[in-house]
Amino acid sequence: MMRAFSCFLLLVMLHGMMSCGGDKKYSTVLDREKFGNLIFEIGLADAYLESYAFRDTSIRRDSAAKAELEHVLLANGVSQDVFRESYDYYKANPAIFKQIVDTVYAKSQRSQEKLYGTRKGGRKTSIPDSLKRRNNVFK
Repeated sequence: MMRAFSCFLLLVMLHGMMSCGGDKKYSTVLDREKFGNLIFEIGLADAYLESYAFRDTSIRRDSAAKAELEHVLLANGVSQDVFRESYDYYKANPAIFKQIVDTVYAKSQRSQEKLYGTRKGGRKTSIPDSLKRRNNVFK
């Protein structure tokens, strides 16, 4: 799941870095935090699709991905036009876009650590109660 999310973030970041900025004026751009939260949730939706939904071969990938994107935007009260304009703005400003993607990646790592109780190297952050001995050897 996290591999798919990481691939999604990498693709988004590369796309943004390879784009060139223009003189276009942007009227409605989401702030960095809101845009980053949307990117995070879109990544989670993408990971869900890759992990579960696409195992069902009767599901069409493009329509399922579009439906998930619409669901995330609707849940956050953001129209597709505002998201597209924000995406275009940040794509035209790759330094800012990279900061957003780096922040989203760090958030995903923290979420994974919290969910699985792991840190770098895959070690557990704490010993579960079921594994602790009476003499507290693991403290």
